[in-house]
Amino acid sequence: MDSEKLQFTTECKWVLENKAFINLMRQVLIINYFNLKDIQVIFHSYLLEAFMFVDCGEYTTDLTTHKLVRNDPLYIDKATVHIRDFCGSRLINEEFIKFLCERLGTCAIDLLKENNYSHLQYMIQVFRERIMEPFTGDDMEFQNVLDIDEVSPNLPQYVSEETREIMKENEWLIDIKYNDIKKMFDPVVDRIIRLIYIQLSNNKENCSTIFLTGNFCENKYLQNRIKKEFSHHVNNISVPDCPEAAVARGAVIYGLSIISTILDDVEFDILKPAISPKGLKYTYGIKYNWKGSEDPTHGGKNCRFKTLVKRGTEITFDQTFSFNFKPESNQASESFAIYYTQKYNIEYCDELGMTLLGKLNIDLPDVHLDNRRIDFELTFGQYEIIASTRNENRQKHEITFCYPNDDF
Repeated sequence: MDSEKLQFTTECKWVLENKAFINLMRQVLIINYFNLKDIQVIFHSYLLEAFMFVDCGEYTTDLTTHKLVRNDPLYIDKATVHIRDFCGSRLINEEFIKFLCERLGTCAIDLLKENNYSHLQYMIQVFRERIMEPFTGDDMEFQNVLDIDEVSPNLPQYVSEETREIMKENEWLIDIKYNDIKKMFDPVVDRIIRLIYIQLSNNKENCSTIFLTGNFCENKYLQNRIKKEFSHHVNNISVPDCPEAAVARGAVIYGLSIISTILDDVEFDILKPAISPKGLKYTYGIKYNWKGSEDPTHGGKNCRFKTLVKRGTEITFDQTFSFNFKPESNQASESFAIYYTQKYNIEYCDELGMTLLGKLNIDLPDVHLDNRRIDFELTFGQYEIIASTRNENRQKHEITFCYPNDDF
């Protein structure tokens, strides 16, 4: 007997026999994922609107929008809008290093990094434990003192003569005050807040609740800034008791939900034939804002249609069509309007027969960088169309649309 088929049959038998256990595990994990108040919030979201997870980790921030599809048993649909950006708490470490460079000289910090890297890492650890983690932003008198002799006794040999004299007068102590700390936090926190605004603008339904998860969301300053900024935009902003552990629990919940979903029709899925390629009934593309002296306009409007795939094209599911573009210098955001039409050739988005499928709004950070080229992709899945962008810094935005009724 084919070993792969045997393994598949064995696994299906196990999950079928243990489906009740899987559903029980999902219930327990979800109850532990949030407190009772949060569970009630989720049920409210199910009855009315969507909810968002903002997962702020050490390296990345992920934003996803979900809806509770049903409550008996609990079932959360997969993300319909997703943003990933590399703006985690580690960027605050980099701001701290910049602060040290200002006080001790860039050359000194570079030499410390090269010759005594463990000392630099220890300084960062002390900074995180004594300053970063307890910082709330509420106490404007909050400050701390960094004792260089304690955290990095080898550092003094790398500083310049002028800096050495100044530091000797200060007994090799560096005062880190409230405004210094806030200056380290704000570039990262501001970027996360901007991402939440972009995510809200991409949501197809109103968002009633924001859940803050991930280790960075344990920080009170980040929590307070988000609550202050969005308390008028959403009904609830909730933080689990252990935001970092919530991510791991959520991963298990998601895995169990996938298994449970597969089980619903597992005996039918075995009998399903292979999915054949399909021919698209519409031409799909985006509104493309051409710029430059020779760029065409239409009635004074800059609404050129950029075709990505034409009507009649045979596609396989999960096939992607893309194009690459470069934003203008200092451009901080972009909006992609996705259209479809029965016409084969089309030039402008405001012509008859054009229908708006939806929009994808994206954030464009790092405006100081010259090369910020972006790949826009339109992926045709089995049940949905996914519009996504990815830049060369690996920042990603994604939104899901339903097919037009007669093109499914």
